[in-house]
Amino acid sequence: MALVLALLWGSTYPIVRVAGNPALILLGRYALSSITSAAILMRHGSLTGDKIRREIIKILASGATNMCFVVSMYYALLYIPSGPVSAIIYTYPLLILLISSLTGHGGIGFKTALGSLVAFTGVLTIYAPSRLDMGGVLLSILAAVSFAAASVISSRVSVGQVVLTALQNLVGLPIAVVVYILAGGDLGLDAVQLVAILHQGLGASFLAYIAWYRLLSRSVGAASSMVYMVPAAAYITAIPIAGEVPNIYQIFGLLLILFGIYIARR
Repeated sequence: MALVLALLWGSTYPIVRVAGNPALILLGRYALSSITSAAILMRHGSLTGDKIRREIIKILASGATNMCFVVSMYYALLYIPSGPVSAIIYTYPLLILLISSLTGHGGIGFKTALGSLVAFTGVLTIYAPSRLDMGGVLLSILAAVSFAAASVISSRVSVGQVVLTALQNLVGLPIAVVVYILAGGDLGLDAVQLVAILHQGLGASFLAYIAWYRLLSRSVGAASSMVYMVPAAAYITAIPIAGEVPNIYQIFGLLLILFGIYIARR
């Protein structure tokens, strides 16, 4: 299950990059995922209604920050290859530790500091020698920060994770509409973009999250390994899907990032 999940999430990067038109993919993703989310809430809503009302601010904040993550990731893929985007975004476990420390939920220990230094050296190793577009790199970093913030906020919400994911999808839909309108509202849809929308709306944002929660319930260790498997899967799937072959600096930078995460999480 972990391998299938890693491939599903990892293939997001080259598929979205090849499809282009991130605003259209975004709208299609949230339109599809909102349909499935509404069905989930109709089934569970009566059991969690009071909790939802009590924690509506946190739910809205987690949905908005998660949406910022997706938008930043999609637009980063317009400027730099799939592998570097995934590698930079997967520094988020370190950012979660740093954000938790800054918000008073723990200190920044030596291993966290050392791991962060090693990982962000990996980001520089990916960026500088490859001469990647700075805008794409900054968008990838914004995506990582947003995902980390969404994770921290979500961990403070008491509703079930499946229900919370459904609510986040519904929060994201109006934002997706706004992004689509601001981007010009291009209605052209080709076969590749349709595949990308189905992959994102039904796969990466619904089936993958259900599999993720089941994996968590069975093995926390296997679930935690996803942080190492997904960027590797993105690099591998980008070769046949997007024709992107990573250079030695990108591979070395990814290894530094993953090693830094390993140090910090020990």
